[in-house]
Amino acid sequence: MSSTIVCLSVGSSDSSGGAGIQGDVKACSAMGAYCATAVVGVTAQNTRGVTARWEVPVGMIADQITAVMDDIRIHAIKVGTVWSAEIMNLLADRFAGLDVPIVFDPVLKTSSGSFFTADSQALEAARQRMLEVATVVTPNLAEAQILADAADVSLPSALAELVSARGARAVLITDVVPAQSCDWLYDGKRHRPIITAQRHGTGCEHGAGCAHSTILAVLLAQGHSLFSAAALAHQGAAAAVRYGAASVGTHDHPVDVCAGLAHLPEG
Repeated sequence: MSSTIVCLSVGSSDSSGGAGIQGDVKACSAMGAYCATAVVGVTAQNTRGVTARWEVPVGMIADQITAVMDDIRIHAIKVGTVWSAEIMNLLADRFAGLDVPIVFDPVLKTSSGSFFTADSQALEAARQRMLEVATVVTPNLAEAQILADAADVSLPSALAELVSARGARAVLITDVVPAQSCDWLYDGKRHRPIITAQRHGTGCEHGAGCAHSTILAVLLAQGHSLFSAAALAHQGAAAAVRYGAASVGTHDHPVDVCAGLAHLPEG
């Protein structure tokens, strides 16, 4: 009997169900993987934006991680929304040295325009601690500018190198050319644009980043190379947008990663 891929998702709850922990669980299920979770925060949000949030006490976050990892073999870790330096440091300490792929999706700004991590100490902890722990970091262009502290730099190759210089082993900047649906991968040595899917103007992009990074984590756990996993995750996220739940919500409708992946050719 083959072993089930288990991905530990660390992030916040999205009350609308489109992104965050809920989105990660759905993405793992669509990939045939099992999703364990450590919830770091609870949000009140919908397709229009975030209206309130509550941070889970750090001790409880640590207890969740311990409970999962003491009992379940983890094959990959995806880290999403993390709001404080204390939580960043906890995760960096717990995950340092683990022999599993770790995908850090620094959710600094939602697709609806809401900022998640504006605290300067949290940003500095992300730069100094989480980048070094992660196998790959997956910011969008605006988040890469924040991580690199380079608001005036828009060239993806330059931004990727700046983020890499802060300790990231690999940088995958998403949506660097929105009209083309292009991602940009830099592994510390080589730059590679990733254009494996077209842009779909469905209005269903809530949770696209969460789906992308979770699919990437599962693919890496399955043994794909970084470039192969990045290309396939790009396709999967684009399909989730194409077949998104356009009737749900009034603004930035949620992706449907299950429907999206079902429409991709096998293999």
